[in-house]
Formats: sequence, C-alpha cells, structure tokens
Amino acid sequence: MASPKLKTTAEAHAQLTMEAAAHAVEEMKWSERKSAEIYGVNRRTLSNRLNDRHTGSRGRQPKIPPHEEGALADFLLSCSDTGIPLNRQHCAAAIVEMNIRLGSKYKASNNQHLRRLLKRHPNLSMRITHASNRKKDREWTHELAEKYISKLTELLYDRGFLEEPEQVWNLDESAFNTAEMFDRVVGRKGMRQIYSQFDETEKVLVTILPCGNAAALQLPFMALFSGKLHVRSRLDGTGGHCYQGNVIFVDGHFSHVNNFTLMKYITEFEAETGKIVYVFALPAGQTGHLQPFDISVFGQVKRAWGEYLRYRHNMPGGLVTKDNLLSHLVKLWFHTEDCPPQHAFNAGPNLISGFRKSGLFPFSPEVIRGTVKTRHCPESPVSTAESASKNYQSIFGSLTETLKDEVDIAGQKDREDILDFIKLKQRGVAPGAVLAASLQASLFSAAAKKVRREKNEHLNLDAGGLTNEPAFQSAQAAKRAAVKAAKAAQLAKRKSKGSQEECQEMSGAVTDAAKTARVRKSRSVKRKTSASHEPAEVPHEVTHSVPARQTRAAKKPRMLQFFNCKCSAGSPVSPLILPEYFVVEI
Repeated sequence: MASPKLKTTAEAHAQLTMEAAAHAVEEMKWSERKSAEIYGVNRRTLSNRLNDRHTGSRGRQPKIPPHEEGALADFLLSCSDTGIPLNRQHCAAAIVEMNIRLGSKYKASNNQHLRRLLKRHPNLSMRITHASNRKKDREWTHELAEKYISKLTELLYDRGFLEEPEQVWNLDESAFNTAEMFDRVVGRKGMRQIYSQFDETEKVLVTILPCGNAAALQLPFMALFSGKLHVRSRLDGTGGHCYQGNVIFVDGHFSHVNNFTLMKYITEFEAETGKIVYVFALPAGQTGHLQPFDISVFGQVKRAWGEYLRYRHNMPGGLVTKDNLLSHLVKLWFHTEDCPPQHAFNAGPNLISGFRKSGLFPFSPEVIRGTVKTRHCPESPVSTAESASKNYQSIFGSLTETLKDEVDIAGQKDREDILDFIKLKQRGVAPGAVLAASLQASLFSAAAKKVRREKNEHLNLDAGGLTNEPAFQSAQAAKRAAVKAAKAAQLAKRKSKGSQEECQEMSGAVTDAAKTARVRKSRSVKRKTSASHEPAEVPHEVTHSVPARQTRAAKKPRMLQFFNCKCSAGSPVSPLILPEYFVVEI
C-alpha cells in the first residue's frame, strides 16, 4: 500500500493549532471565542470540529457510488493480477459503462477523474507493463515447480552446495549495442525527425557472458565479437573465494548443456584441485523469473548503458565503437578509477537481490512456488479446502429454481457459470477476479501448451537438470563418438566416389580417342580408294609396334585385347575395347 501524502509546513501548523484550540476548550474549559482568538483559528471551524460537523472530505461527490467504486477498484486489481491490465482509456470506458448501467447523469470521464480514483484507493497506481509469454506461463505449473524444488534439494542442498553465498554462481549472456537510437533532445520546432550521427551501425552488437555469485563477487566476463572470441580466465579475480563445492546455474541453451569443453575442464579441475563444480541447467523457458541476472541485473545495466551512450555522444572522442566497447563495459561494470559514478552499473548488490528473489540463495522453496502464476495453473492449493468441500449440490437445485422464477435464468450455460462462480467463491476468489477471468477468456482463446522440440533426448529440462550426471555425460560421449564415426565414413565414401569418377572420366577419354581414330582412318581409306579405284589389302596380323593402315575392305576388326584397370580405391572398372593400333604383340 502506498504511503500517505506528506503535509506541508503550513498544513501541519494549521492542524496542530486547531487541535490545540480544541484541547483548550475541552480540557481547560475555555470558551470557543477565547480559544479562537488566542490560537488564531476560525471560530466557526472550531465549533464544527467540536460538534463533529463537516469532518469528511470536502468537494463534489464522486461520480460513482462508494460501494460500486470499491467493486471497480477490485476489478482493476484483478485484471492486473490476471495479466490483462487496463490503461487509462480502458478505465475511462469502464467508468462510463458503469455510469450508464447505473443510470447516472455523468456520462463522461477524463484523466482527472482517474487521478482522483487512484488517490482514493492507495493500492492502485499507474505502472509500466512487462510483456509475458502466455504459453510459457501455462507451462510452468505447480507440478514442475515441485520437481524443480526436489532436484535442488536432493542434488545441491543436501550435498552442501547452497550453504554459503560464495558457492552459488550464475552465468548468463546479454548483448550490448554501440549506439542509442532514441533520445529526447532540443531541436527546431516542427521537425518530425532530428538526425543524430554516430559511427558504426546500429546493428553492431557485442555479447558478453558475465558470471557472479550470491556474495556479489563478479568475475571477468567473456566478450563475443563477430568472427572473434575474446576470452579471459574465469578464475581471475576470485580472491581465493573458491569453496570445495560450487554450483553454476545456467539457462538451457544448447551451448551450455552440451558443452564438452566445459565438462572436460571441470573434470580436470576436480582431478587437480579436488574441488567439485556442478553445472545446473534451469527449467526451460522460465529463466525470466528463475535466473538472478535476468531478474535483477540486466534491467538496471541496460538502462545505465543507454544513459551512458547518450552521455558520451557529444564528447570529443567519446563515441563508443566496436573496438572500444569492451573497455567501456569493464569500466562501468567493475568501477575502475575513471568510471563516472552517475553511470556505474550496480551489478553486485542487484545480483544478491536476484538470488534472493529466485529462491536460490537463501534456498527458499516458498519463493520458487510463488513464481507459478495461479491464473494459469488452476490446480493450485487453496487455504479454504474445508469450505470448498462443502456439499453445495443439494442446494444448487433450489437456487437455480429461484433464479429462474425471479430473474428468468434458465439456460444451461447460465447454470454452469453460476456453478463456477460458487466454486470460486468458496475458494475465496473475489467477484472482481471472476469478472477478470471472464474478460481474459473472451480476449484470448484457449492456448495450447507450447510444443518444444526436444534438442537433447538424454536430459529433460522441463524442471531443470544437472549436466554433471555420469549417465548424461556418458551418453554425450557415445553420441559424439557416433557423430565422429559417421563423419569419417561419409568422408571415405566421398573420396571413393571421387576416385571412381576419375577412372570413369579416364575411360571415357580413351573411348572418345578410339572413336576419333576410327573416323580419321575411315576418311583416309576413302580418299585413297577414290584415287586408285583399287581395293586396299587387309593385313592379316600385326608384326610391328605400330599397325599398318586398314583399307575400306576391312569389315571385321581384329580381336582386341581387354584391359582391366583399377582405381586407387580398388574398385574395378568396365573393360575397354581398344582399336588395333593400340594393341601390341606380346
């Protein structure tokens, strides 16, 4: 609830003076005239105060009756809790619709009326919305939350990995740009757009991977540039705060879960130092309210980074580019000597708050259960279980008969709505929540649960999972070996296919050469025959390394020798039939 409005000095003095004048009349038995003259207050106002007249708020009466206004405030709160908050225009439309239904003479509403409504109800205020994926909210149920809590308890808490804040770490990534596209500046009146120049392009992004623990210790982060990898050791700057057991919470990204290099390094680190490091993957799709960096750190960091970019824009040599972006980030993140204090990141204390809000440290199952949105998980436990078990079926028949006679409600759909309302009322749900749930059902169709492609069949991350499990690591090793063998076989097959194609090309070249030779020989014989008009003699056998020329009368070729050639891979090629002048006598 919002704190009461502070009074000014004049208002506080007037109130205290009026109380002192009233005390003089009641306790010291002064007359009203004497007390008003001595304390300098209005005698009529003092008389009204003593006689308890006009003690309420002054001004015109609200446009909505008090009881109806209370129902409207409850409806607005329920809409906000249900995930369909109403803005100024929606609230004004609801007030107008309520006045029309009540027959009031006030048929309009503006921002002033809404401000007065918010002032009369301190639990209401104007807030900034945050987009939330409805399908992801529906996936995160009480059942998955209990599985997640049981895994944390069994795998980490019972083994002593969540006892000290220096043991609990979080690793995440976030992208930073080199230019702030939008800003409020002073420009010429009437201009629709004010151009602001900067280097590089607005699409240049640098991804950093920060890592910190619940004691606000920040390790040097990794920066990923386009086409480059800048790595600094994760153990630099730990200050000796490395306990015998440490756990790193990461999201379910493929590079985190199936990171063979990281698992190999953790195994070698444990063999050398005897210190155990577990990597725990958070539930898939739920890092927005379970990962400390996402909860409390990146929001403030991104806002401060945007202000810093605007601050550096018009300074000599102050533009942030891809080449010097990392130095600016390190300066703001780790508060070096030349860091401007008004733009410094508050990552350390915010990370402590993020671990607390996520329920990881101090380990709190109740905080984790509170991350489930009850409106998307109707199976949530209720405190009024005894009242909900009351047998209302016996009186429901008489109630519907009364409603049918008095209000003419006879439809089956109306009976079902009334029955649902009774169930919700027994569970302690307010009427405003029922109206908000009905509005949500009318705005959104029934959304099916998001079907996710299972990227890893060995580790189910619906409720989180420990990537250091021996079964998972052995399965990953077997999978990597199978992939490596398949690649080797594919490479050998590709080489074999290339050799066969080489041999086929060579045999085709030889065949083409033979065809060309036959054509040339026939043309030569034809020319000689036409010149001498005598048939040419056909040689019967070859006695030289180069055969004699054949005449046109040669109808049948000699018996040719077959050659079988083999390629480099050892696969035989079809035998080649060579012409006579390629055959030598053996």
